[in-house]
Amino acid sequence: MLTEDNRDYIVEEMHNDLTFTFNGFTPTVNVYRYGEGFDVEFPYILIEFLPANRNKFRSISDVIGDATPSGQYKQYGFCQLELASIYCYCGEFHNTYALSGRKLTYHLAEIALNYIQRNWEQILWDMNACIDRLENLWIIKDISRYDSDKGSKIYCYAIDVYLRTQMRWNKIPVGFEEEDIIEQIGVFGKSTQEDEYKLIKQIRVS
Repeated sequence: MLTEDNRDYIVEEMHNDLTFTFNGFTPTVNVYRYGEGFDVEFPYILIEFLPANRNKFRSISDVIGDATPSGQYKQYGFCQLELASIYCYCGEFHNTYALSGRKLTYHLAEIALNYIQRNWEQILWDMNACIDRLENLWIIKDISRYDSDKGSKIYCYAIDVYLRTQMRWNKIPVGFEEEDIIEQIGVFGKSTQEDEYKLIKQIRVS
């Protein structure tokens, strides 16, 4: 899964980059990590990272290539799934009661979803991770509730994004010097079903 530094970076980037305006109203939108203390000031966004309940393997085997030129030792790997849940919160009314919190929250969730779709792939690429497109439905869920303490509605729209992080290792004995160890493997892709796979990046294995 992602490291704690990776997760903090994702939250910080969204906090710094996300801009939001609705019907001429441009509030400050703070983005926080779920479970960390903060002063509640609507609107705001929480991001929660949770382990998913299964591994995603590359194929029927977790062998992904040779670790040495002769193939005596192999490289192994699999993808860990992680769930990032994004919660967009607003109060019942905003802009001196001129705006409905429900409409404001849903629009904020649409902006957040668009930001994720446009930016997270590039951010995750440098973390040996990606968005798992087989799992994601790209839907916005309404999980609003009535806060009896405040006597008002708290609007919340949520988005679930599954992330895939690649894990790699080999079983070469300590002190092995008979062959060079393969430190880079290729990532291949194609733009259409008819194209041949073409090398798009070399990834260093550590």
